[in-house]
Formats: sequence, C-alpha cells, structure tokens
Amino acid sequence: MAMERQTTTLHGARSDEPLAWMARLGDVAFSSTITAADPATGGLASGADEQFEQAFASLRSLLDRAGLTSDDVAHLTVVINDGSYRPFINKPWLEMFPSDESRPARKTNHAPLPAGELVNLHVLAVAGGRREPLEIPGLAHRDPLPMGIRAGNLVLSSVLGGDDPAGGDRPEGEAQIDQAFRNMQSLVEWAGGRVDDIAHVWVFLGDFAYQPYMVKVWVDMFPEDGNRPARKTVQYDLGGRTTLIQMQMAAVLGSGRRDNFEIEGIGHHDPIPLANRQGNLLYSSGISGMDPSTGALPEGPQRQATQALQNAGRVMELAGATTRNLAQVTALVGDNSYRPAVMNAWREFFPAVDDQPALHLLNLGVPGRDTLVQLNVVGVL
Repeated sequence: MAMERQTTTLHGARSDEPLAWMARLGDVAFSSTITAADPATGGLASGADEQFEQAFASLRSLLDRAGLTSDDVAHLTVVINDGSYRPFINKPWLEMFPSDESRPARKTNHAPLPAGELVNLHVLAVAGGRREPLEIPGLAHRDPLPMGIRAGNLVLSSVLGGDDPAGGDRPEGEAQIDQAFRNMQSLVEWAGGRVDDIAHVWVFLGDFAYQPYMVKVWVDMFPEDGNRPARKTVQYDLGGRTTLIQMQMAAVLGSGRRDNFEIEGIGHHDPIPLANRQGNLLYSSGISGMDPSTGALPEGPQRQATQALQNAGRVMELAGATTRNLAQVTALVGDNSYRPAVMNAWREFFPAVDDQPALHLLNLGVPGRDTLVQLNVVGVL
C-alpha cells in the first residue's frame, strides 16, 4: 500500500544539507523544522524581529517550491524558547494570513532551542483543502487565530483550554479538565463531526497530579478499548497556577471505527493505543526506543532513535503499509545535545535525501530519565 512520497527541499547557498524539506503524500503535506537560518548565509540574525521574519519567509519559499500556497496551510506550530518571544509571532503571521476569516489553526510551544535559535516553525498543509475556520461560541483566543479549522475531512484545533464558554470563566481543579474535554468535543461537533472522529490528542498538563483524573475523563469519553485516539501527554509549564490543561486535537470526519495497533512488549501504561488509524491517516502515540524482544531501552540516544524508528516501521506494517507511507516524524529529545545522534540514526534509516518523511526535532515531553528519544508519527495510507 506504499504511496508516492514527494519531497521538496529548501537549500541554502552554503550547504549541501537542506535547510528544510516538505513531504507530501496525496493532498497532505508536512514540513520538517523550518529554522530562522538565512538561506544566503546559513547564519542566524541576532534580533528576534529578523529571525521571525526569516522563518516565515522560508516557510513561504518552501510552500512555493512544493506547489502550495498560504491558503493550503491548515496548521502551524511555532516553537519559541519562552513566552517573552510571543509578541514577535503576530506580525509575520498577519502578513502571511491577513484575512480574519481564513487563518490556519496555530499552537505555540515553549521549548529549549539550539544555541542562537529563537524560533522555528512546523506546518501541515492540505492541498486544495479550502480551509474553513471553526469557533466555539463564547470562547476566543487572545491572538488572531481561530479555535480550529476544517480542511476537507480533516479537523485541526488550535490550543484548547478549560475555559467555560457559558461565561468565559476558568473552572478550578478537576472541573477545568472536564471543561477542556467538553470544548474539544464541541469543536469537532461544530465541524460536523463527532467524538468518534477524533484521531489524535496532545494533552499539556501544568500539574501532573491531575494526570490520573485526566485519564479518567479520557476513558469516559473514549470507553472502548481498541477504539481510542492516539495521545501524547506532556508535563508543561502553562504559565500560572490557574491554567491546568491545554489540548490540541486532530480529527478525520466520517472515517468510521478506529483501527488501533500495538506492538507486544512496548505498550503504554495509560489506556491509549500505540497507534490509531482514522480513515487514510495513521497517528501514533509516543513510540519509544524500547526493544520489544527484551523490554529494555538501549543505551545512548542514537541506539534508542534507531530502535524507535524500527518500532515505527513495525507500526506501519501492522497497518498494512510501509515506511514509504510515513509523512511526518516528530522526534522528542530529552536534551538538545542528542540531536546529532538522532540525525545519524535518521540518515541511516532514510538514506535517500529526496525520499524522507518530514522531521521535526523538539526538546519537549520525553517521559522519565531513561527515555532519551521518543517519536510521534503520522502516516498517510
């Protein structure tokens, strides 16, 4: 069931290595990490304004090379070192997406970036998807972005919090977790779908003491084992005691019953599948570098990354596909010093530069001390 994966690269003038690339399967395209490096010099500007402008300029160039436009962008992830850089996002954002009636969904993540980098971008595009903004009456983002979008049969949210649409208040404690899940349900229903269409959820928890209750709410919403979305949970600084949870959701409308996949020996403790197929899209939960034959993690980031890629390949086989169906890989690393080791494993696994999934490296959300690398993948089948 292998599809033709089309890869488009954005090269700089002074390096054989692509600055960024985009992998497209069918109508769905993902970018690798788009940095603020100047294609002409390979260098980074020292100022935040210049870096944000350059990152968005490189995004436009990559889309153009791939035969796509800003109208095809469905979701944009912005990664910044910390919240002090948030004010620099909206200027290039509004230049690229000027109409308040047609903007992509957007999520901003705070995570340590390599030395000198202040921002990077990661995009999902749907060719000809006719992006439609979605809102939940009573809720609005402080930034100029929608609560979510629908592009074709794909629904993607911006960040979803636990504010109550009825009055705009933020409930305390467990009630905020309940409300966040209700808001997710409301968004997919506003798009014309239902809870059974939800394919993948990111959960950002400000206080991991609420993890057991979040799992309870999860099981209440998705009660059937073997028919649950994939999920990634991150312990995350949400910037204050009153915010306990944020969520980000992907749904595939009209896709029917979910197909869940497991690899014996590396399952999750929480009631989530290793991967979920929804229509023609496959989303994974976190895939570690654990060896299924031994139940142990190899030593070192390169060996863990190699095993994690092998495990991702096995997931694709279980879904009746191959690694040629992989469109995007997010490699979560416990430390930015692991990036070269992960790239070594990546080049060994995908030696053809012109035939790779998109790769987004992110220093965020790796569970425990022994796990150095964890993958979250998306496949198009």
